[in-house]
Amino acid sequence: MKIKNILVLLYLFTSFACSQKIYNQTFEYNQDNIKVQGKVDSTIISIIAPYTKIINKYMQDTLCYTKYDLTKDSPESTIGNFVTDLCLNYAQADICIMNKGGLRTNIYKGYVTREKIYELMPFENELVTLEINKETFKSLINYIVNQGGEPFSGMTIIASKNEKTIYMDSIVNIDNHFKNNNHITVLTSDYLANGGDNMYFFKEIKQNKLNLKLRDVIIDYCSQMDTLKVTLDNRIQINYE
Repeated sequence: MKIKNILVLLYLFTSFACSQKIYNQTFEYNQDNIKVQGKVDSTIISIIAPYTKIINKYMQDTLCYTKYDLTKDSPESTIGNFVTDLCLNYAQADICIMNKGGLRTNIYKGYVTREKIYELMPFENELVTLEINKETFKSLINYIVNQGGEPFSGMTIIASKNEKTIYMDSIVNIDNHFKNNNHITVLTSDYLANGGDNMYFFKEIKQNKLNLKLRDVIIDYCSQMDTLKVTLDNRIQINYE
């Protein structure tokens, strides 16, 4: 794992360092402009050059193939379904919730490389589980509907919404859990569990850390697949009144 991290750091470094250009950058503070010029150090380039091919080969490894474009849409998306569905294979949880902003790019039809997953998930976010009660769950559903949809798995939401109120017509797969328990288990990222992207209702809840990076989980899943199978299944339906 340490070797992999070093390779990734070198890869990111060489992405910026290998161009023989002079970079002009402007930094602004109040009304003062400071122009900084710097030339690439050829000595550094020569030192890291032997590793460049290794890094590129590592990042260009083909993990699997997708027959269809996986894209970000609302209220439901193929890229969102893909990520949240696969995450539930790695934890004991009732539902999984992510955010659209955390999935940084689309994955288009063709071979899926390791580099593409790094572009999709460039952050070091880790998976955590939370035990939430019914009130927090209602806050989560309201959030998803108000956002016009967010990536989730493990339930189906059918809701009606006007300018002031959200009416829950049906929440399939979850109602039975609350009949037998006073909580459900939610799988999410540590960023969202800490209240990121305005998910403040998670902030004070104890986190169970799984020691799994979201990006590593996606890579592991893809490496076990030959061809990805992702569909839209109407897991969220919002009727606007």
